[in-house]
Amino acid sequence: MSETLELELRCEDADATRRVGAALGRAAAPGTAALLQGQLGAGKTVFAQGVGAGLAAPSVVNSPTFVLVNEHLGGRLPLRHADLYRLDDPDLIAELGLFEAAEDGVLLVEWPERADGALPADHLLVRITPLTDAAGDAAPRRLELSASGPIARAALQAVERAATVLA
Repeated sequence: MSETLELELRCEDADATRRVGAALGRAAAPGTAALLQGQLGAGKTVFAQGVGAGLAAPSVVNSPTFVLVNEHLGGRLPLRHADLYRLDDPDLIAELGLFEAAEDGVLLVEWPERADGALPADHLLVRITPLTDAAGDAAPRRLELSASGPIARAALQAVERAATVLA
């Protein structure tokens, strides 16, 4: 089993969270999967917007809560952004084909804890925690990134190198 690589960052506001996501988007290789965990309003979609910017996705990255998976094609790599919040059936989640969605591009999954084994083993887990009760774009957040697998580790190493200029 491969070693896990971890990184913890403090983001002072939504722009800083987007910059970390953009660093991941710029570093992403085909097969990159990022699992985004955090309470409602923690900043998962803000992070996803950064990834989209780093990939030069031509469309707006927003929460796919009602459509389940949004595809953003035309950037450096295809971006598929899934939101599993409203799903609780593991069979339905498996039918989304999230393993395949990551093969040729980047897969972002909000609420991955609902997937119960339907996600790639090689992934970057991004835990986003608000650090205050403040709401909105000015709220500071802690990002805990943990990479399992060679593709995710390479992406996280690139984010770690970029983190010195992101802070």
